[in-house]
Amino acid sequence: MGMKGLKFALGLITVFLLFFILRVGKDLLLPFAYALFLWYLINILSYFFHSLQVKGFHMPKAVAFILALGSIIGGSSIIINIISKNIQNIASGSRIYRDKLSVIVTRIFELNGYEPPESLAVLVKDVDLSTMMSQVAMGITSISAKAGLISIYLIFLFLEQKSFTRKLDALVPEPGRNAEALRIVKRIQADVRLYLGIKTLASVATGLISYVIMTWVGLEFASFWALLIFLLNYIPSVGSILATLFPSLLALMQFNFTAPFFIVAIGITALQILIGNILEPRLTGDSLNLSPLVILFSLTFWGAMWGIPGAFLCVPITVVILIILSNFETTQPIAIMLSKDGKVSKT
Repeated sequence: MGMKGLKFALGLITVFLLFFILRVGKDLLLPFAYALFLWYLINILSYFFHSLQVKGFHMPKAVAFILALGSIIGGSSIIINIISKNIQNIASGSRIYRDKLSVIVTRIFELNGYEPPESLAVLVKDVDLSTMMSQVAMGITSISAKAGLISIYLIFLFLEQKSFTRKLDALVPEPGRNAEALRIVKRIQADVRLYLGIKTLASVATGLISYVIMTWVGLEFASFWALLIFLLNYIPSVGSILATLFPSLLALMQFNFTAPFFIVAIGITALQILIGNILEPRLTGDSLNLSPLVILFSLTFWGAMWGIPGAFLCVPITVVILIILSNFETTQPIAIMLSKDGKVSKT
């Protein structure tokens, strides 16, 4: 076997081992991923609070950090509280919703002069919101059980944050290579911070405005669906579709084909298009130069590896990979293939 064949074989083995570690080490790696996500959010909020200026006065960094940490803890508590309160109510009314959906589907077929197929009736009966809500509850319980490990990871991330530059200096002592490595790290941090900051801001705006629309028409469990819209907006493409589908479907079951249903369905759809497809891309610009096909593949891959958390984290992970690949001549062709327009720039 020649050198090229040997390198290819070693590359395949490395990739296989990486996939194996990601899959087998899921229980240890996922809490770290959660902690990394929270670490970025706290840093973003801390930077935002510190940058606020009132009559030339800036909030001290320590106060900004405490305020950011408190905001994340408070926000997480509100999320868990809203989900916990609504899950049982939605699950208990699942049979009523299912019966209403069955009546609506039957009526649609009859109005068009068709007999509803038996397979469709079976499909509607299989829609069990109680089971879905139980799975959501299990997911929350799972995250709560890992809260201790996530907190430990988070503490060490903040401790390492202060000494990272010194460690990089020791790891790469050559001035030229050290400066290049530092630029790559800073670009990764800036792009991921930009993505998470804008995505969080857009998700909050979408959730709040959707809540106003749903409350105005009297949709049941409006706070829960608004929270679901906020969370699903972190998942590219598919998340926006689901965030529109779920509340629209409930509005259809609650109001039938009346004005409130159309207000919810059209209002949330228009909101998703305005914020997700127009406003958000303008704010991010070309900094996250990822091909839509690559984003879809990344969503599928990380979703298969880590489930729903992987779907949330797929874009930040792919952004990091693109930046790293674009800064080495041997891997730049791969970065070009991953990019949206074939333009990649070295840091």
